[in-house]
Amino acid sequence: MKFLFIAPRYHMNLHYRLQALVKNGQKVHFLAMYRGKSEDYSMVEPDALGYSWCFKVVNKLFNRNKGRLMKNDFELRYSHPGFFKLFWKIKQAKADALVIKNIQSIMSIFALVIGRLLRKKIIILLQIDKYRPKAKSYSVDIVGKLFGAKVVTPRLGDRQYKNKNRNLFYIPFAADVNDFDKTYFTDDKINIMSIGKLQERKGHLVLAQAINALKNKYSFQVTIIGEEDEDAYTRQLMDYIKENNLASIIDIKLNLSRQQVAEEYKKQDVYILPSWSEAASITISEAMSFKLPVISSDDNGTKCYIEEGVNGYVFTNRNTDDLVDKIEAIVSDRDRISKMGRAG
Repeated sequence: MKFLFIAPRYHMNLHYRLQALVKNGQKVHFLAMYRGKSEDYSMVEPDALGYSWCFKVVNKLFNRNKGRLMKNDFELRYSHPGFFKLFWKIKQAKADALVIKNIQSIMSIFALVIGRLLRKKIIILLQIDKYRPKAKSYSVDIVGKLFGAKVVTPRLGDRQYKNKNRNLFYIPFAADVNDFDKTYFTDDKINIMSIGKLQERKGHLVLAQAINALKNKYSFQVTIIGEEDEDAYTRQLMDYIKENNLASIIDIKLNLSRQQVAEEYKKQDVYILPSWSEAASITISEAMSFKLPVISSDDNGTKCYIEEGVNGYVFTNRNTDDLVDKIEAIVSDRDRISKMGRAG
């Protein structure tokens, strides 16, 4: 079969799915609006379509974020390539199935309509719980009835609830298992890693506060990997690190390649995801594949991958004291770190 993926960009949470398709003999093409800074195109080279002229005008007039592209919810919801350009690209690809990310953006709505007109099979990638208090999602139901779409989510949710959407399926994020001889505690330190753009919701400051509370008790080396984004927040984070003498403990690395990130994973002992409003994070799976115990906030859709006390812990988002407790629960016993890492 030939699959055509359609998304704002080639996000790394798609990489392993594309890899699995290609390695199993399927043909894959990718349409995006733009390219990110840390993407791995070893499997598929995306075709970047750019933005329609009308969106550029609307973005400049109404976007409160200085007109920058793809930096906030406004752009993610309303940005799109030209309809006819997208139509032609989809038709030209001659795919058997369209795999469309999201159903709430103009780009995804365009793709759904075009897919229906061209009578394509449609798979939609959403990040909602399969099992949730509201058992039936009407948007999932509608895309099933109108477009014949199957919907896939990486979020399990809570099995005490029901799922009444027959076209909604749970497939967790996967990552390659890295079968290597893992060495822990480089330089006799507890090495902690976190990945996320320099945005307030990514919680780097909460992590820095937790490390500051524990720095006199444990020997840490913390690596934060990300991309520059929110300038005011970045300054606040840097000021906190400087004022609390954390510069020798916390190292911020920007715009690393995919291979460089993989090498960083190998050096670490613990992975921490301190962010909130995190629909679904693939870094949880990646960290486990590199034999790292994982700590995640409870406001992350893929926290369900963590079995508390076995391969990691979940803490209350934005709660520094709770994060301190969860870090101590792992690092207070170095044997526990390696045991939880292997369990992951």
